[in-house]
Amino acid sequence: IRPAPPAVRRSPWLAMSGGTGGGSSNLEPSADTGGSSAHTAFSHSPPARRGSRLAALSVLVGCQGLDAEDSLLQELEADGLALLAAAAAALEDRPRAELSLTLCDSDFIRGLNAQWRGKDCATDVLSFPQDDAEMLGDVVLCVDVADRQAAERGHERRDELRVLLVHGLLHLLGYDHETSDVDAAEMSEAEGRLLGRLGWRGEGLVAAAG
Repeated sequence: IRPAPPAVRRSPWLAMSGGTGGGSSNLEPSADTGGSSAHTAFSHSPPARRGSRLAALSVLVGCQGLDAEDSLLQELEADGLALLAAAAAALEDRPRAELSLTLCDSDFIRGLNAQWRGKDCATDVLSFPQDDAEMLGDVVLCVDVADRQAAERGHERRDELRVLLVHGLLHLLGYDHETSDVDAAEMSEAEGRLLGRLGWRGEGLVAAAG
């Protein structure tokens, strides 16, 4: 889901961590969204491709409201970089592309969902686009909801987080399934295309929602 503000430059948890990319935040952290804020930067320079001007990809990973294991953050970092590489055609005019990924618990994402969408409930993924030359935006992934949905859909947590990650990135790239049936079909097709290109299991979130 992409919250309403279209031009958020920096999320509060990324800004507090001193992440790169510049810009001031239009977001304020909710009073009840506790937990430490920590992001680690990972970078990757993809192989040169004819006609491509994309110089580098980087991912910032962190957590809010939970103590994520290092292995989970490493998986998220690897999947984020792989996804950016798979979506490189949409990023070719950028000299650099950065993506912020935050794992959180249900309380943290519930606060964001209430603040930005007026829905006082936990959700699985929220995307905050950034009006920035390098930073694409922030994708917030709820581990609690991902675990529940993974059990319901018969696959592993990582599979579900990958589905949510694809969905979140596409929102940052301008896709929106809530504007019209045509837009929903376009985003569903894009989800399936990226999941297939990466060999990731699971059905896209738009298709799964029917």
